[in-house]
Amino acid sequence: MTPRTLGLTDPLHDYLLRVGFREHPALKRVRTETAQLPGVHMLLAPEQAHFMALLARLLGVRRYLEIGTYTGYSALAIALALDPDSKVLTCEIDTTIAPTAQRYWRDAGCCRQGRASPWTGTQHA
Repeated sequence: MTPRTLGLTDPLHDYLLRVGFREHPALKRVRTETAQLPGVHMLLAPEQAHFMALLARLLGVRRYLEIGTYTGYSALAIALALDPDSKVLTCEIDTTIAPTAQRYWRDAGCCRQGRASPWTGTQHA
């Protein structure tokens, strides 16, 4: 996992995690499970996901495309930040890990609202 935003001292990083934001319970579950997987280095740090979600809200993002979803942490962070009528489309080539993302999106209510649509597999021209 990306353990922290680059350039922060230990005390500043601890402060940021303690008072800077509140991680959604669904995101915390994804992060905890992903920490046990071999590709954990692909996971965003929680403060980075929070910042991405903030930017998406401020910019009024209506559609979000993510190439390379892995367990879906960053896509879920964005989906939770957007309006209910917004769309999130993700593409993941690894059909063994994509169901993890789908499960967490369903648990968070994003799939039921039609906000998160995963696409898995490969396409040949």
